[in-house]
Amino acid sequence: MKTIILGILVIGINLFAIVPLIPRVNEEDIGENIKHLKKHQWFQDLLRNGMYRELIIHDQQVRKTIGKFNSNKLEKKSFTNRYEKKLQSILHQKTGQLT
Repeated sequence: MKTIILGILVIGINLFAIVPLIPRVNEEDIGENIKHLKKHQWFQDLLRNGMYRELIIHDQQVRKTIGKFNSNKLEKKSFTNRYEKKLQSILHQKTGQLT
């Protein structure tokens, strides 16, 4: 019985330590990152694709992915390439689910 209580206590403490580290994404973050991304030709090309555009505008998982991008690093080429691959990957995954 003591072991179970101790286990629950340890899990509770870990949750309080980990939960604040999980990034919270809001519409403001998403909008700000989209504004930065619109400066890049690859993102404009994605927006021209009707199915991708719908996902970027309406799909919560895609929007949360965009919101998690670090807006300070969106101007750096190495991060831009990484974010491009990540966004293309999730869009490809989502369009595969729709067909």
